[in-house]
Amino acid sequence: MGDESHLAEAVRRGDPRAFEDLLRAYQHRVFGVALRMLGNRAEAEEVAQEVFLRVHKAIDDFRGEAKLSTWLYAIASRLCLNRLASGERRAVREGEETLTRLASGRPGPGDELERSELEAALHRAIAELPEERRIVVVLRDLEGLAYEEIAAALELELGTVRSRLHRARMDLKAKLERFLP
Repeated sequence: MGDESHLAEAVRRGDPRAFEDLLRAYQHRVFGVALRMLGNRAEAEEVAQEVFLRVHKAIDDFRGEAKLSTWLYAIASRLCLNRLASGERRAVREGEETLTRLASGRPGPGDELERSELEAALHRAIAELPEERRIVVVLRDLEGLAYEEIAAALELELGTVRSRLHRARMDLKAKLERFLP
């Protein structure tokens, strides 16, 4: 967290190199969250850009009570949830193909068919979850955030995070039963 607070402070002072460092350090993670939530590469790119625009404008609002990454995830999550809730989504979701390609790191021809089928089914199942469950799964299981960080990022009670994650995992288990031993 020390490096994050120094980085935030340098950005707050207006150091353009610090903002570039922030962008370089977090752009792929923010984009990944947006892509997993929205299922559309173009929309995810727009959201990621908007996240960093907001960070640039509102860096003075970052008090350092949470990690910088948690603050970024909070902004990204809200933007994604707002976009999902709006009736004006501009693009049709490409969902499963994009998620599968991104998560599997563009598998080569030697990859096991079964593993790629499971990954595709998993990402399809995640994409089909209700938004409030999907974001919790993405932040916990794919991005590795702690429950407390997720609660802070989404402005939820810790129990709500745990409950949504449990329900999401039960949904995923039911959808992926044929792959389980």
